[in-house]
Amino acid sequence: MSFLNELKRRNVLRVGAAYVVAAWLLIQVAETIFPLFGFGDTPARLVVVVLAIAFIPSLIFSWVFEITPEGLKRDEDVVREHSIAHVTGKKLDRIILVVLALGLGYFAFDKFVLDPAQDLKIAETARQKGRSEALVESFGERSIAVLPFVNMSDDAGNEYFSDGISEELLNLLAQIPELRVISRSSAFSFKGKDIAISEVAKQLSVAYVLEGSVRKAGNQVRITAQLIEARSDTHLWSETYDRELENIFAVQDEISAAITGALKEPLGLQIEAAPRVITAINTDAHDAYLRGRYLVVQRTTTTIEAAVREFEKAIALDPDYALAHAELAIAIILLSNPKSGDFTDTEATPHAERAMALDPNLAEAYAATGFLQSDSKEALKNFERAIQINPNYSIVHNWIGLTFDELGRYEDAFSTSEKALRLDPLSRVASNNYVVNLIHRDRLKEANRELEKIATIYPDLYVARQGALKAVGGKWTYAALGVLDALLIIPKNVGYRNALTFSLAVIGLEQEALTVSEQVSSGVFSLLGRPLDAVSKAEALRTKNPTISFYTIELGRTLAAAGEYARAKPILEKMWQHYDRRITTGYSFTIEEATALIASRLNADEEASVGELLAAIKDNVRRYRETGLVGDADYEEGIYAYLSGEHERGLALIARAAEDGYFILPNEAYLQTLYNDPGFVPIMSGQQDRQSRERKRFLNIVCTDNPYAAVWQPAERTCERFFTDTQN
Repeated sequence: MSFLNELKRRNVLRVGAAYVVAAWLLIQVAETIFPLFGFGDTPARLVVVVLAIAFIPSLIFSWVFEITPEGLKRDEDVVREHSIAHVTGKKLDRIILVVLALGLGYFAFDKFVLDPAQDLKIAETARQKGRSEALVESFGERSIAVLPFVNMSDDAGNEYFSDGISEELLNLLAQIPELRVISRSSAFSFKGKDIAISEVAKQLSVAYVLEGSVRKAGNQVRITAQLIEARSDTHLWSETYDRELENIFAVQDEISAAITGALKEPLGLQIEAAPRVITAINTDAHDAYLRGRYLVVQRTTTTIEAAVREFEKAIALDPDYALAHAELAIAIILLSNPKSGDFTDTEATPHAERAMALDPNLAEAYAATGFLQSDSKEALKNFERAIQINPNYSIVHNWIGLTFDELGRYEDAFSTSEKALRLDPLSRVASNNYVVNLIHRDRLKEANRELEKIATIYPDLYVARQGALKAVGGKWTYAALGVLDALLIIPKNVGYRNALTFSLAVIGLEQEALTVSEQVSSGVFSLLGRPLDAVSKAEALRTKNPTISFYTIELGRTLAAAGEYARAKPILEKMWQHYDRRITTGYSFTIEEATALIASRLNADEEASVGELLAAIKDNVRRYRETGLVGDADYEEGIYAYLSGEHERGLALIARAAEDGYFILPNEAYLQTLYNDPGFVPIMSGQQDRQSRERKRFLNIVCTDNPYAAVWQPAERTCERFFTDTQN
C-alpha cells in the first residue's frame, strides 16, 4: 500500500483539513472578540502560534491512533476487518462541511456588518488626521482666521462695533509677515452661521481660529476672545476684558499681544513685538470710522456713500486720523465710476496724500495712492509697499494682479490672482479674477471646479461666469443667458445690464442692446455701426473723468473707429507714450488702440514709424504664447502678419481665431484695409453666419416662453419677426 493511500486510510488528510478550517475560524473569532475586552494584538498572535504548533502533533496523533467502538487504540493494534476508519472519515467530512459553513457565515457577518463599522471608524480617524495634515501641507501651520465677534449688546445697532473690533484684530495680525491671515470677506462669510470650528478651518484652510464676543453698554465694553487650534479643537488661550471705551485701543493691543504670544512658540514666529493698533485721538472719531468700515465692505452704492459720510465725520472729529483719511480716499475711489456715484478720483487725492503725510507706514495710504496712479509702474510700487507693511492685504493682491496685466506681466498676474484667492478663499473679487484667468488660459475644467465652490455663496456670479464658460468657442448665446440668469438673482445690478448690452450687440440684437441699460458704452455704439453716437459718448465720459487714462484712450480709439484720424492721432500718441510704448490686455493700450494708431500714422503719411507698433504687437503675442493665454493670440498674430505684409499667413491666423469664436469688430474704420481684402470676405461671412445662428438660438429661448420676463423682454416685434423668418 502506498504512503498516500495509507494517509487516506488513517484519515490524516481529513484531520489536517478539518484542523486548518477550524483553526482559521478560531483565529477570526479571536481577532474580533479580543479587542472588545481591551486586549491588544499579543493574545491574538498567541492563538495563531499555539494553533500552528499543534498542527503537526494533531497529524501525528491521527496517524498513530484510531477511534474504535471500544475507544482510542493504536492503529497497529486494530484488526483491519474490525476497523471503522471509513466511518470516522465520513464523520470528519461532515465536520469539515459544518466548519466551512460556519466560516462562510462568519465571513458574511464580518464583511457586511463588522467591516463597515470598522471602516467608518478607521476612515474617520484617517479623515481627521488627513485634514490636519492637509492643512499643514498645503498652507502650513502659520495660518489663522479671525471670525466676526458676536454682538452681545442689548442694542443690535452696535453690530458695527463688534465687527470693527474683529476686523481691527484681523488687521493687526495681518501685519505679521510669517502668518497667513484670512481676509475679512472670507472670515466674515460665516457670520451668524452655526458651523463647527473644524469645518470653518477646513473651508478656509487654516490651522487656528480666533473667535469672541463684544458687549457694549454706554461707556463700558466687555470683550471676550479665545484662540482655538482647529486640528484638535482645543483652546490655546482665552481672556475676558472689561474696559472703558477710552481704553479700547489698549484692549486691542493686549489681545493682539496675547494671541501673538500664544502662537509664537508653537509656530516659531520671529516677532520682537506685537503690532499695535492705529489709534485716533477722539474715540467718537474712531466710532465713526468703525461705522464707515462696516458700511463700505457691503459694496453697494448706497452703503459706500453712507461710509463716505462716516469717514468725513471721523475726520471732522479728528483731522489727523490717518486711517480715516486713507479709507475715505478708497471709498471715493470705489465710487469714482460715473455709473456708481457722483464722486471723482480728484476728490480722493487730497485724502490719500494727507494719510501718507500723517503716517508714511500706513498700508491703506499706499493702497489708495496706488489706485490713484495713472502710471501702472508707479501704482505697482505703491501696492507692493502696502503689501510689505501688510502681507495679508488681499484686495491689494487683486489690484496688483490687474496691474501686472496692464504691464503685460501675464504670468505674474496669474500667480498673484492665485495668492489673493489663498488669502481670501471665499472672496467674490478674488474668485472672479481667478476664474477669468483660467478661462483665458483655456483651463475650462479648473474654472468650472472653482465656480462650483462659490455656487451657493455667490449664485449670481456663478451663473454669469458659467455663461462665459459655455460661450467659449463662439457660443455667444450662453454669455447673454448667463448674464440674464444673474439678473434674475440681482435685477438692478448695473454691471450685469451693461454686460448684457454688449452680449446682445454681439449676436446682432441692436434695439435690445440699446435699451437694456441706461449706460451704453461707446464700444457698443461702434460695434453696432453708430460711430457718431460712439464718439459723443466717449467725449462725455472723458470730460467727466479727465484724469482717468481709460476714458482718454477710449476716446482716441473711438475717433479712429469713426475715421477721424486727425483728432484720434494726438490722443493715441499720448497714450502710446503713457503706456511706455507697450501693448497688453485689459484697460490699457491693446491691439485695438495699436491698429487704430497704425491707421492714424498711415493716414498722416508716417509709414516709417509703424514698425515699432508692429514689433510691440509681436512681443505681446510672444508673451501670450509663453503664458498660455490662448484667447487673443491667433487674432493678434494674424493682425501683425497681415500689417507686416504677410497677407496669406495673416488671414489664415485671423480665420482660425474666428473659427475658435473670436469676435472680430465689424465696423472699425481703422480696419478698413482688412475688410476690403477679398481673402477676408469669407471670414466675415462666416462670423455673420455664426452671429445669425446664435441670434436664432437666443430668440428661440426668449420668444417661446421667456424665462427672463421678470427682468427683461425682447423689443416689440422682435419675436414676431423671428417667428416669421423661422416659418419662411
